[in-house]
Amino acid sequence: MIKKTLARWWLITTITLCGVFPLWKFGIFSDIYQADVTSIHLVIYGVFILATILTGIAAWRTNISDNQTGHYNKTTGKIVDVCWFSSETMMALGLIGTIAGMIYLFGMIFDQIDPSDPEDLKEALSHMARGLSTAMYTTICGMIGALIIKVQLMNIEFDNNSL
Repeated sequence: MIKKTLARWWLITTITLCGVFPLWKFGIFSDIYQADVTSIHLVIYGVFILATILTGIAAWRTNISDNQTGHYNKTTGKIVDVCWFSSETMMALGLIGTIAGMIYLFGMIFDQIDPSDPEDLKEALSHMARGLSTAMYTTICGMIGALIIKVQLMNIEFDNNSL
């Protein structure tokens, strides 16, 4: 049986990079960077890159394994387990960013607003928008990152008969 795990991983990674390029080209990454007051998205990006590299290593190890039973060895299994954990970590970080954004959105802003001053209202709305964008951007970064890593991991599991 010829395993195509590495080729499929490479295809998934290439498609991901093709999706990342327009986001970079249109300035979405800089928008996220400016909007996220917690910078949790940077941790999510780091976990995503590390997990992608590890799934590539696991795909390569699965591809070259001589084991005809279809089960990968313990080292590859541990790498896959770390990647599953990384995927869940990205989801958790996205949700933590959501909570942090909501806290920033509603935290102490209502104590400082003078309803009769339009400048205070503008500042309050700006503060609230920044908190809301932090919540939404960290959530979407965590969810999309976790989803892509799970697709990569299912590719590895596909060639493992122990499902």
